[in-house]
Formats: sequence, C-alpha cells, structure tokens
Amino acid sequence: MEDGLSANTSIPSAGPGGDQRPITAGSWTAAFAGGLVKVAIAALALTLPLIENHTLPLWVGAMLLAGGLAELAVGRAGRHSVVGKVALASGTMTALTGVIFMAAVGMGLGQLSLLTTVWLVLRGLISLLLALPWRSSHAARTLLVVRGVTDLALGAALIAGLSISQITLLVFGGTAELTTGFLVLVAISFGVAGAGLIAIALSERRWERRHPGAATRG
Repeated sequence: MEDGLSANTSIPSAGPGGDQRPITAGSWTAAFAGGLVKVAIAALALTLPLIENHTLPLWVGAMLLAGGLAELAVGRAGRHSVVGKVALASGTMTALTGVIFMAAVGMGLGQLSLLTTVWLVLRGLISLLLALPWRSSHAARTLLVVRGVTDLALGAALIAGLSISQITLLVFGGTAELTTGFLVLVAISFGVAGAGLIAIALSERRWERRHPGAATRG
C-alpha cells in the first residue's frame, strides 16, 4: 500500500517491534493544524448555547464550513494515506453541509437535528469503512475507529431524541435546553475528531524523527 510516496520509493512501513508509519510524509503539520482548528470550533460551539434559535443555522453552518475546510486541507496534504482519504471525504461532506445550513437560515431546530443526524451517520460510516480494513499504524487506525463510533453514537442519540424534540418544539417552540444539547453534540464530534488528528500528527512527527532519511524523501 502506498503511504504518500511514489511507487518507486521504498521505505519500510514498520521497523523492529512493528514501528509503523501513521500517515503521509510531510503531512503531520497539516494534520496538527487541522486538529487545532477543529478543537477550537468545538470550544466555540460550547460557548454558544444561549444564542437566538433563528441564528443557530448560520452559526452552525459557519462552524461546519470551517471544520470541513480544515479537513480538506488535511486530506490534500495526506491524500495518499487512509487518514487523508477520510479527511477528504469527511471534509467535503462537512463543508457542503455547512453551506446548506447557512443557506437555510430559516430552518428550525427539528430540521437542523435531522440534517445533523445524516451528517454524523455518514461521517461515522466513512471513518469506519476506511479505517477498519487498514493495516497500517495501529494507533492512527484506532483513533479513526473511535471517531467513527463516536459520530454514529451521536447520530443515534439524535435519532432517539428526535421525536421528543419535535413534540417539544410543537408545544413550546425552540428551547434553550434543546439548543444547548444540539451544540454539545456538534462540539463532541469536532472535539473527538480534532483530538484524533492532533494525536495522529504527533505520532507521525515522532516516526519522522526516528526515521529522518525516510522523512526527507517523503
């Protein structure tokens, strides 16, 4: 399997003791920066629970768009690795979802929840379907699987609570509790993804320091 290198370049993917390479050569800085952006967006989501409901789609859309663009940057840098492929697919979908949110500023919390459920489930499936058959770095693979399972669990939580939310919206309108819960789900998804990218980036950096010749040829 190519790992960000040309087919004619030969370096060991694992040294003694199973020293496997996490991601593509030279892409750890992009992964680290992308992870920081996603963690920052997660923190921002937790500071917005009291915003007005009618501005929620705009705020969430902007956060999704920013997070999607950050993932696309990570994916472009590591496009020959599984981490990069996950980032490209997830980033494209996340950015498009963000644009949809921003265009539909009149969307209610129930519709937002449904769209977010679809986004979370698809993100989770992308991570799992690409990571599970991967035979490269065990740590990076595990982090992608954790990310996928987290997104699927959050999607399931939204599905389970959607009917209750709809009834509440019909009777009481949008509530601060529902808005807070919605933003917390977005924050958890971005926080887990961002922390995973940072961990993978640091793992790749350590690998490059142990294999300086391979790193410079990447």
